[in-house]
Amino acid sequence: MEMTKQKKIIGTIELVAAAVVLIAAVVFAPAYQKAVEAPVTEAPVSETNTAAVSDTVTDAAETTEPTTEPPEVGEYSVKNYIVVTSDSAMEMYSIAKKSLNRYAESVNTLAKKVPDTKVYVLLAPTRIAFYGPEEYRTGSHYQPDGIKIAYDALDPSVTSIDAYSELSRHTDEYIYFRTDHHWTARGAYYAYEAFCETTGLTCKPLSAHQTDRLDGFVGSMYRYTQSESLKKNPDYVEVFYPTVEASGQYFSDQTMRDGKNLKIISTNITGESAKYMAFIQGDKPLIKMTTNVGNGQKILLIKESYGNAFAPFLLENFSEVYVLDPRQESIQNMNLAQFLKDNGIQNVLFLNYLMAPSNSKYMDSLNAMINR
Repeated sequence: MEMTKQKKIIGTIELVAAAVVLIAAVVFAPAYQKAVEAPVTEAPVSETNTAAVSDTVTDAAETTEPTTEPPEVGEYSVKNYIVVTSDSAMEMYSIAKKSLNRYAESVNTLAKKVPDTKVYVLLAPTRIAFYGPEEYRTGSHYQPDGIKIAYDALDPSVTSIDAYSELSRHTDEYIYFRTDHHWTARGAYYAYEAFCETTGLTCKPLSAHQTDRLDGFVGSMYRYTQSESLKKNPDYVEVFYPTVEASGQYFSDQTMRDGKNLKIISTNITGESAKYMAFIQGDKPLIKMTTNVGNGQKILLIKESYGNAFAPFLLENFSEVYVLDPRQESIQNMNLAQFLKDNGIQNVLFLNYLMAPSNSKYMDSLNAMINR
């Protein structure tokens, strides 16, 4: 049903109620169908749109605008803070200043505990920032302003990564799924390109990677909306294989004594809702990947599921890549600073999509690790 101007004027009570409905929908949503090749013992925990209600909206900041005109959205509807168009759906976002500042404080706390470790932050914009109706990507919904709030609150020792500007230069490419809330591997690559540019690392072109694809992917946005238009217009999952030799294991806790072999890229996943698990087999508590890069450099990627499509690209530049998902219960008693010291990890990258700072479950788990 197309929204009218009257329906867009939502009262405070209805706004809060709608946010609660979405949170409940995400928390209690059915688990992803598991990959045939590698069953997952813990179902992925989806990110929740708890940033729907602004804490405070600040003045607009100078940021890079997309270099191509936003596509015509046409008719759309809004259901539980998800905008549904004729062939896509996307989470709404509103700036939550307090949550963004608290996120920066968490990063700063870790940075102070490990002064010899380089700490980076990459906040990833979501699909609606580039492809949504104008009213939901501007003003209090303008994602570069939210990112800037967090980045401005970072300690000078922490380096921020501007992924938004790089992604904005590629909005005519397949950088976000239409039926799922994640970016594609191509979108993750452009964020990795921004990371390399900021850190002085060499970034190989996409053309250097062998590719493959999984067709018929219908993801989280369909699960939440049950929109027939999404079902009839499935996505595909594009994968890019590492150009270096690499192997990996995943573990249930920080002792890393119960390692199981990891498939960095998986292509035989048959479940239509599970195909984003092509990247590092989904949401594992802790992963260690080793390469033949030979430079002795190690990095820890702290992420929710947005980091899954990004992690394989880090193999191009590091001898060891660790991946941590704070949402997984078995890892939540970790002392993060001590883990970095014990394993000689010189680099940490916080990579989160822009909803994560307002996700209390994610942030509580992350802060427990940082403050232990």
